[in-house]
Amino acid sequence: MSHVHSTDHAVGMMDAAYFTGRRELLEFFNSLLDMNLTKIEQTATGAVACQLTDYIFPGSIPMSRVNWGAKASYEYVGNYKLLQTAFNKQKIQRHVDVDKLIRAKYQDNLEFCQWLKAFYDQSGAFREDYDAMAVRCKGKGGNTYTYNGSGGGSLAPVKPAGRSTAPAAASRPKPATSRATATSGKTSAAATTTKKASTESVLADAALMKKNSDLSTKLKEADIAKEELEIERDWYLNKLRSIEIMLQAHQDKIELEEESNPDVLVEKVFKVLYSGIEDNIEVGDDGEFLGE
Repeated sequence: MSHVHSTDHAVGMMDAAYFTGRRELLEFFNSLLDMNLTKIEQTATGAVACQLTDYIFPGSIPMSRVNWGAKASYEYVGNYKLLQTAFNKQKIQRHVDVDKLIRAKYQDNLEFCQWLKAFYDQSGAFREDYDAMAVRCKGKGGNTYTYNGSGGGSLAPVKPAGRSTAPAAASRPKPATSRATATSGKTSAAATTTKKASTESVLADAALMKKNSDLSTKLKEADIAKEELEIERDWYLNKLRSIEIMLQAHQDKIELEEESNPDVLVEKVFKVLYSGIEDNIEVGDDGEFLGE
């Protein structure tokens, strides 16, 4: 296996990667990870991205925690948490916009898949004995992973074998209609409330992840700006100190009644004032330029 750099190469919006078509992307995932994807939207669960990342960086994602059976958007977030954690650990500077991807919209997921393929191509990763299906089976629902029409993975239903229970059910007395209706209504209302709460919680979680990523980016930018300002500050202070030394040397010569040409002093002061960092001008204790 070739060496993989742990930093993200820049992939701009006009990069050739963003002109990779849907068909090529599906063939790429299906061939490399032994899948049978038919739509880009099926990658919205984040599970495919997790497995590709684990392929590039072995052990970077605990594949046993990947949920291949996720059906709803709020179930996808767990996979994206694993993905973002792996990105941070490998120092991949790529923000995963979970809030957009979990909605399973074609364009958002297409662009993310294009980036994933470009990053894979740049990594140069190759694992000859990689068993994609065996790795997938470690996760929840990975051993019976199929696809539904909404973009998520689903488990194939399994019906237990046995005799039909229809006659026994028919022989039992039916419960009162009013009681059954009331119970059904309560169960339905509780399920709706729980699902709504879960969805709101997941969307809030995704928003917090995005906010945290944005703040991290701003913090890095602030650190860089601070460092640049400190360099510039020290440069100007060095200019002032150099001019101070030259003036002090000139004053000392006057007091000692030694010759000191003010025109030369003014010329040296201007040279310091208009010098750049690349000029690397230094002034000695005698007020003269070093190296001249």
